[in-house]
Amino acid sequence: MRNTRGHFFRVCILAIVAMTITGIASAEKSKVPPPKGKQCVEDTTYMRSHHFETVLHQRDKTVLQGIRTKNHSLKNCIDCHITQNSDGQYARYSNSEEHFCASCHSFAAVKIDCFDCHADRPEIAVRQSLQRSSKQKNFHHGVYMNTSELILNTGQLVTLDE
Repeated sequence: MRNTRGHFFRVCILAIVAMTITGIASAEKSKVPPPKGKQCVEDTTYMRSHHFETVLHQRDKTVLQGIRTKNHSLKNCIDCHITQNSDGQYARYSNSEEHFCASCHSFAAVKIDCFDCHADRPEIAVRQSLQRSSKQKNFHHGVYMNTSELILNTGQLVTLDE
């Protein structure tokens, strides 16, 4: 019985290693556009395995301690990793084929809720979308919340230029 249990754990570990290697190779071959920056804030290998802890650590520093930095902020990650496709469009999280975060989370069968509150595109893309929306609805000179505030629902208002 003990030998069978040990064999089972070895098989599980090998399966996890194989899925990780396949996932990394698959992510590298996917349709996900390359990031804008030349180098990530951390080593690529480190970020692939520790980004979740990094994001949670940054969240705790920001929410609990009021410390806001760009280095590990979700906004900074989105601004760099979510890039325009050949049509000039930004992928949305719901489009798992092209969205940087969604492609890996979908492959790993990991459900996240970050984008229930936070933007899944760079701030400039959200601002442009709001401007197009206001023009389509004939709300010229409309007053909207700053994009970050709109997403976080804290209520600072700004006027968008036409």
